[in-house]
Amino acid sequence: MAIEINTTPMIIDWNVKQGNLEQSGNGKKVLSLETQEPELEMESEQPKISIDQTECFSEVGLKNIKAFMDDAVSYGMQALQLGIDRIVQDGNSWSDIHINNDPIPDQAERNAYELFQHEFNYAGIPTSRPKIELIKGDINYNVKRGQVSNQTQSEKVKMDYTPWEVNYFVKQYSSIQFRFQRKE
Repeated sequence: MAIEINTTPMIIDWNVKQGNLEQSGNGKKVLSLETQEPELEMESEQPKISIDQTECFSEVGLKNIKAFMDDAVSYGMQALQLGIDRIVQDGNSWSDIHINNDPIPDQAERNAYELFQHEFNYAGIPTSRPKIELIKGDINYNVKRGQVSNQTQSEKVKMDYTPWEVNYFVKQYSSIQFRFQRKE
């Protein structure tokens, strides 16, 4: 008797789904700044020097019209008063003629010589100093501070991950077949 043994092996198979990693975006950061410029506001008044030379110019005869007119009026009033005084003295000396006092020679000498004697003074350099005054300047300022705000945002990274998937299954089961054959 013959024994025939047939075996079939077990076959294991699998399905594989590959894993996958998808990425969108790289996380980069684009610098974005908002700035407010600083401001400086200034108002300034310049310093000044005031030099008053009217008294110096007046001493050398360079006067403005008002000072010239004031001097002319003052000189005219003085000349008028001296003239009135001279006339009064002449009249008083004539009133004393009855005392055998002859006023004619005295008046003639005074009118001929003394009346026209003058002293002149010419000044080419002033004797007084100019008045110098410093007027201080002023500075007003206002500072508005600037600002910088960072608006930088990073780009989001999106990742989709599909894991590997392996499914095992038996494609063929193992088997053993026995067969007996009789030999005839």
